[in-house]
Amino acid sequence: MATSLLVAVPVLLLTATVAAAAWWGRYAWRARAVKRRFAAQGVRGPRRGGLLRGCNDEVRRRKAEADAVEMDVRDHDYLRRIVPHFVAWKEQYGAPFLYWIGPQPRICVSDYDLVKQILSNKYGHFVKNDAHPVILSIIGKGLVLVEGTDWVRHRRVLSPAFAMDKLKMMTKTMVACAQNMVKELEDEASSNKNGETQVELDKRFQELTADIISHTAFGSSYKLGIEAFHAQRELQEIAVKTLLNVQIPGFNYLPTKGHRRKWTLEKKLRGTLMQIIQSRLSSKESGYGDDLLGLMLEACIATDQGREQHQLSLSIDEIIHECKTFFFAGYETTSLLLTWTVFLLSVYPEWQARLRFEVLRECGKENPNGDNLSKLKE
Repeated sequence: MATSLLVAVPVLLLTATVAAAAWWGRYAWRARAVKRRFAAQGVRGPRRGGLLRGCNDEVRRRKAEADAVEMDVRDHDYLRRIVPHFVAWKEQYGAPFLYWIGPQPRICVSDYDLVKQILSNKYGHFVKNDAHPVILSIIGKGLVLVEGTDWVRHRRVLSPAFAMDKLKMMTKTMVACAQNMVKELEDEASSNKNGETQVELDKRFQELTADIISHTAFGSSYKLGIEAFHAQRELQEIAVKTLLNVQIPGFNYLPTKGHRRKWTLEKKLRGTLMQIIQSRLSSKESGYGDDLLGLMLEACIATDQGREQHQLSLSIDEIIHECKTFFFAGYETTSLLLTWTVFLLSVYPEWQARLRFEVLRECGKENPNGDNLSKLKE
């Protein structure tokens, strides 16, 4: 027994020493080296609040200060409201500047030509940031996050689904969903004596875009698509609350109340998407359908020499990740754009008149379609 302890204690001490050295090398020494290298090139930035916190505390403070200020409706300087820390750091340190998300260094680039050069670089010098685990649970490791040969493969598979003729096929569905929302608003207004109603358009546009992406992506399975939307939406709310938390290794595996809810939502989101995909694959004799998922599955059929015919060139997991990516990108970005657009139209009614005139000129009293939409230039 004594001999075992004599052996175990040095081993444990050695293990702890190696772990501490590895931790120091990754989070402390590397951070100092990165900061020193960029400083030598004239790139500065805010100081870190700690090895694991980075600039997170300052980001929280600046966002809280910005949210407490009431904006004028005609003030278009929205960056000071959305990313006040970036605006302040750029003014103080110039651009580009170095900052820290937890222990991870980041470079903020705002020069148009430099951004274009980075995004168009084909030599692999500029790699994508490692996604936060919470972000991965929401959008999956789809086209937005994959790199290298995987990105080329995903893009080759997905490109046909976004050809112009394919998108035009979806216009009718999009118009029908929008008309349903307009009808609901008209019914609400007509039920009031003054013929008016007050609505939270941001929420309505989220519901509209979720309805559209569910129909265009999942077709007859759109009700399951709506379930996936609600799970993804709640995961997003969790992400917003926890994104700036200190990431302690292993903490995400503890069965806390918040983690259990997150795991339940992740399981529901994956299970719902798997159910939709498997249902579509089982009916391949009648075709995969002309919605986004059907087009994606159709494009995934590989006929390379040496492969079995009808073998998927994307795995089921990869298709699930792409569904997450396009579902999130489809409803989130579009709903925000619609909300911002309607806000601007309410502030500048003369723009409303110009747009209404153009729509009536090009579309008349007919519903918009893929052909006349391309004629709208205002």
